[in-house]
Amino acid sequence: MQNGSVIRAERQRGPDVWEFRWRETGADGKRKHRRMVLGSVEQLTDEAAVRQAISALRLELNRGGGWLKTRSTTLSDLVSHGAQPPDKGAR
Repeated sequence: MQNGSVIRAERQRGPDVWEFRWRETGADGKRKHRRMVLGSVEQLTDEAAVRQAISALRLELNRGGGWLKTRSTTLSDLVSHGAQPPDKGAR
């Protein structure tokens, strides 16, 4: 099980953004670093709000879900995904 990490990254233009970083095993068996921009510091005011927003993402990541690997994701996708009941047929 992994929690990933959340960092506040600076941008040259515009407000800083929150990034979620984790590692996952690729098709070749090697661990790969991944990162996802979650939103600006204006949208998510503190790290506690960010961690609450990624709780569903973290569950999917630890299940090894293909949900992360098959598409790009927005913060609204994360929130709506967290509101859905888990798939009964998923591993």
